[in-house]
Amino acid sequence: MDFIDIPGASGAQYRYRRASLEELPVTAGNLVAVVGAPPRRRFLLCAAARSLHRARPEVEAVLRENRGARLFVRLNVARAAREAEHADIVAAVAPDADLPDLG
Repeated sequence: MDFIDIPGASGAQYRYRRASLEELPVTAGNLVAVVGAPPRRRFLLCAAARSLHRARPEVEAVLRENRGARLFVRLNVARAAREAEHADIVAAVAPDADLPDLG
């Protein structure tokens, strides 16, 4: 699966694309690390970052500890929108880890 649509608590849908650690860009955005598939998908990490590349250490640790986990990103999101989307998704999916403002 190359994309996932994540419903927020507000009912909005957010489309994320699959990425690897090596593909994390220096641009801002949101990311999620997930394991499993619906309806049993588990959100291991939800994060928002001014530079997705700088989020790599945290993401790498989560992926290393959870075999089979996948990384998805949403790019080029303005700060206010990035923060609002992050809060909406976290409220809906209750991830294991919530990092609202990574470097």
